[in-house]
Amino acid sequence: MSAVNRDGWTARRGLETRERRTLGALALLLVVAVGLSLSVGSTFVDPARVIGALIGTEDGGIRLLVVEWRLPRALAAVAFGAALGLSGLVFQTITRNELGSPDVIGLTTGAYTGALVVITSGSGSGTAVTVGALVGGFATAAVVAALVAGRGDLGYRIVIIGIGVSAVLASVNAWMLLRARLEVAISASIWGSGSLNGVGWSQLRTPLLVIGVLGLLLLCARRGIWALQLGDDLARGLGTRVTATKVGLLALAVGLTAVVTAAAGPIAFVALAAPHLAAALVRPGPVHLAATALLGAALLTVADVVGQHAIPGRAIPVGLVTLVLGGAYLIWFVLRSARRLT
Repeated sequence: MSAVNRDGWTARRGLETRERRTLGALALLLVVAVGLSLSVGSTFVDPARVIGALIGTEDGGIRLLVVEWRLPRALAAVAFGAALGLSGLVFQTITRNELGSPDVIGLTTGAYTGALVVITSGSGSGTAVTVGALVGGFATAAVVAALVAGRGDLGYRIVIIGIGVSAVLASVNAWMLLRARLEVAISASIWGSGSLNGVGWSQLRTPLLVIGVLGLLLLCARRGIWALQLGDDLARGLGTRVTATKVGLLALAVGLTAVVTAAAGPIAFVALAAPHLAAALVRPGPVHLAATALLGAALLTVADVVGQHAIPGRAIPVGLVTLVLGGAYLIWFVLRSARRLT
């Protein structure tokens, strides 16, 4: 083996080792965050007893508290956070814009609009709300795509047009809430803040199933994501059908966003921040996909723990926590980008 090949192999091996350690650290962070969500509350449960409840050696009140009450919420935070992170990665890859996440370009607001139409019409079953959110998300994606198509730089225009569409839909949502019956409006407003309150096993089964199927399809399409991250021209050179790949990935990303919105309401900025943070830790490729999912899950889990326990005796919806933290992150990100350009 030549010195150049040996040095290149050593460098690649070093990168792979560092990335494995990074993924291990992110997985450990997620485990700690889930452990906190299962242990901390009005009744503190020792971690050893939490493990006992999970493996079946604890029974009675501890098992009821951990497995029936806290575990569904923790699993929801993990699954929903991973789904939002992956959705953001897909949108940022397709638009080639670091601000191209579903909440920034209006798809989360559109999914909320679709769900509100169902809720305010009186057909508020879980399945109907999920279908409404999916229809709203896909309809918003179609509107944004139609307004953007064939008009210059995609990454820049899709963010600007998406912000405008989101503002219009937000006013429509406010109008629907004002016209709804008081009890419906209050319930929809609480849900619209983005909350995991009341998530139990019965409410979690369908979203977990849908996210699992969409996540598996996204995993099967991972080569398309890696190719698009190299640019459209290089992707075509590698044999990727760019337009078809983008349409398929967009459908999966919109579906992930809509399912989370239908189950927990609109949750902002996880989809924006998770791919950014993952890109700062690992290189593009399969590890980036896994790191984004782990970071999205960890971010939402930590945000939910903070929302539940930051103010004693008063729970804050997780959507408000991510909005505050995400707003601060967005300000920092824009300022950093501006410094790069000067």
